Amino acid sequence: MWRTARRLYPIFLAINRECNLGQAPCRELETPIDRSDPESVARVQDWLEKLDTLIQVHQLRQLLQTTQIVGEEGLRALLKRQLERPEKDSVVRDKVDYLLVQYYAHCAPHDVHATNIDHDHVAQVLAPVVGEVSPLVPDFCQQLDEILAELEHCASLGDLLQKKIIDRARTMKDQAGSDYFKPSVLVAYARFNFLLRRGFFRLMHADLHAIRLAIHSMEARGQHSCDCSSAGLSADQAFAELREICHEWKKPFRAAYSVGNTFSQLVSVRAAVEAALAKPVPTKTSAPAVPPAPQAQPKAAQPAPMSEALIMDTCIMHLHDELIKIASKSSSAGCNFTLAGTKLVFASWEVAAFVKPTSASAPGLRRAVAARVLLIQAMEARKKGDSADMSRAIAWAHEEIAHLQAEIASAKDRKEIDTAVSLSATSKRLLALVEQAEKGK
Repeated sequence: MWRTARRLYPIFLAINRECNLGQAPCRELETPIDRSDPESVARVQDWLEKLDTLIQVHQLRQLLQTTQIVGEEGLRALLKRQLERPEKDSVVRDKVDYLLVQYYAHCAPHDVHATNIDHDHVAQVLAPVVGEVSPLVPDFCQQLDEILAELEHCASLGDLLQKKIIDRARTMKDQAGSDYFKPSVLVAYARFNFLLRRGFFRLMHADLHAIRLAIHSMEARGQHSCDCSSAGLSADQAFAELREICHEWKKPFRAAYSVGNTFSQLVSVRAAVEAALAKPVPTKTSAPAVPPAPQAQPKAAQPAPMSEALIMDTCIMHLHDELIKIASKSSSAGCNFTLAGTKLVFASWEVAAFVKPTSASAPGLRRAVAARVLLIQAMEARKKGDSADMSRAIAWAHEEIAHLQAEIASAKDRKEIDTAVSLSATSKRLLALVEQAEKGK
């Protein structure tokens, strides 16, 4: 129970922060000690249940498509939690539906996107999460294959929407009811969803390519805009803005969506630009001369604020450079040194994570140490009365503590006791610092 909870904790905590769900961190899951008393177990289960209830499938999708923190073990833990729920409603089904595709895509061979995928192959890949699957393919799979055959004949998203392919598949899922959670049905829908997603992105990129090609052709004949009012845009829509809109469509979605509603505008934009291209070239009219306006002095460009990822990576880079220098001068395993005026103490395994990063736990250790350094610097700035984003530094520390707990669980599974002990010690140091920071000391 504890190891599964520790794998779920960094995932849930990241969604909690990213989506502003408002739940405080779980102290029991931030200490590396596995307690068996009913009170501790209940608090862990309550915390996970609260987050699980709040998290929607589109928020899972947002995290999994924009970060690399969820690997095979994390996906398996997420699926195990949903599949073992006693009450399985449509929300649970939608989470399982999405997670099975993610798990298959993560674990399947790299060339799977270019090959035919049959029921047996998907069953083999999904066996760790759905268990043994009957070799008999469910009868309704014939209907799913018929839908996929129609998808292969689609040339655009407009064709897909017109044939109501996604709506028909969802209706079939609704009709399956509780049978949906049978292993053979889960495998059938995982295969269907993967192939549907592959076909969907093929069509989306075809539409985006057609839009860019039409824009390029109109620019070649001297146009700079066209009428896109039918797509809910301007009657004189600039091509530069259209290109930016196309770029935004390629990014992962950050909200719940219905494919029909979200991509109908893309379909309409393609129709609008192709209609504009088919029309004669607009005649140019000479505009009356307008005296040039006085030129305002350009404002000095303000440097863009550093992203959280860049701040963390920069800190890791500086620590690496400093520790390499120290390691070349001293044979001491642990070390004390000063970085940008901040006194730091590193344990031997923490130094090794920067100097000789050969272990699987090295990346997690580096991030945890960097989070500790950033939190120390924020605390020192607060003492001096300087500006310090304490809430952000504390949030980073909580997230890295959560990641360390998942690393500890994996180390225990691999029977790497020394690694688990080292990770636990680093986790405890960071947790103690967080508690000190939250008390305002």
